[in-house]
Amino acid sequence: MTTSAALPPGARILHVGPHKTGTTALQSALHQARAELDGQGVRYLSRSRHDASAARWVTRRLVTGSNARAAEERWERIVAGLRGPGVERRLFSSEFLSDATDAQMDEIIERVGREDLWVVVTLRPLARILSSQYQQGLQSGGRREYDEWLRSIFDPGHPRSAPRQFWLRHRHDALVRRWAERIGRSRVVVVVLDPSDRQFLPRTFEDLLGLRAGTLTSQEALENRSLTAAEAEVVRRFNAQYRRLGLRPEAHARMLIDIGAHLKDRVPPPDEPRIVTPDWAIARANEVAREMADGIRELGVDVRGDLAQLTDVPLTGADATVVTTSVDPELAAHLGIGVARGLQRLDAPRPSAPSAGRSLLSRIRARLRR
Repeated sequence: MTTSAALPPGARILHVGPHKTGTTALQSALHQARAELDGQGVRYLSRSRHDASAARWVTRRLVTGSNARAAEERWERIVAGLRGPGVERRLFSSEFLSDATDAQMDEIIERVGREDLWVVVTLRPLARILSSQYQQGLQSGGRREYDEWLRSIFDPGHPRSAPRQFWLRHRHDALVRRWAERIGRSRVVVVVLDPSDRQFLPRTFEDLLGLRAGTLTSQEALENRSLTAAEAEVVRRFNAQYRRLGLRPEAHARMLIDIGAHLKDRVPPPDEPRIVTPDWAIARANEVAREMADGIRELGVDVRGDLAQLTDVPLTGADATVVTTSVDPELAAHLGIGVARGLQRLDAPRPSAPSAGRSLLSRIRARLRR
């Protein structure tokens, strides 16, 4: 079922991602257009571009060392905004909601309330998500090479299992069905991105939210670029060596935030290779995508866009993944500065336990020197 109709006034909307489906650009547009949204009867409930910690709190996916109390308070503010009286359309967008287990979905609906609740799922082809999701995993501490990671995703007999969250997020038909079972098929909207039209996603949300044309499409999109092959390999090896040294995971998680941010400030040379997905994995992803598209059609939910866009990603001609064995010194410098920025944040006074922070920093420095 496809329509361009707006959701009704008073609709309370959860946009649940999943990851790597244009969420950063959409959240950026919503944040930039906040004043215009307010004037058109729409409230964007994240106080910043994306209150990720609120969704991480309710799905029990907080980054190691995060302030759990603050995250819980952010989630409670989101709940209050969704539950409060009014005829505005209210929206909370976070891809981390796609990490919710069945029990956590039930918890979210119980807290938010079922009445006037809608769920929006944005989708792009699985084959185009693979490399981006892999490098995102590296920025969370992953240590596998891309080929091994891919085989764990698609080979049930692989000695190492797939990352725990991958199919929870990216078995898209199951994600749609699980929400539909809880709030009703008529209250779930699937938006399929069009790779040839970068404005399709913000334009579709303009339609969903009853916004004037150009409210979101006129905003400057914030791009969350993927790591290059060399950047990814440097981060992977850093993770492996960090784990081998037995250093504290809290420090690792905090440093990876700064490493990822500083690497993405870098402008790679045009000829620096990107991560390439081999043909066998693309073919397998297309097969799975066809199964998922058929499953979504059978559900009969509101689909904005063409489900066929999910299923036919062309092959690259690559027989296997290629592991980078050398890097530009400038790239290595960016990694080092990312580590330094992370250490500086660890060294900053923390009201809860300043002495523990200094002791941790001293141990890290001593091990790095050795």
